[in-house]
Amino acid sequence: MRGRIPVFVLVGLMIAGSLAAGCLQVAPQPPVPATTMSSWGPMGGFAMSSGAPCTGKATLNDGTASVSDACFSGADNIVMCTDTTAANPVRCTPAYGSLSISGGVGDSISYARIR
Repeated sequence: MRGRIPVFVLVGLMIAGSLAAGCLQVAPQPPVPATTMSSWGPMGGFAMSSGAPCTGKATLNDGTASVSDACFSGADNIVMCTDTTAANPVRCTPAYGSLSISGGVGDSISYARIR
């Protein structure tokens, strides 16, 4: 009987392998949401586009920088700015078509328009 694997061990390994193979499957990714949406009805309608993400980096010469981009639609935009050079405070002020950034001289700032 030496050298042979007992039948119950072999069956147990087969069941364990089957369970592991079924439990370790990765679910498929959901589809990417649409970037445009429109709706029309008898009283009119609307069209909305999220467009491309408005992100980037800027280097502060003399402690300030200005970014011109059409994705900034006004002062009510929510913008997140982070100093990637050091733990220095940063001020980001959105306006129509631009973003004003101020902080430490020579710092590199990453920005993203959230909405």
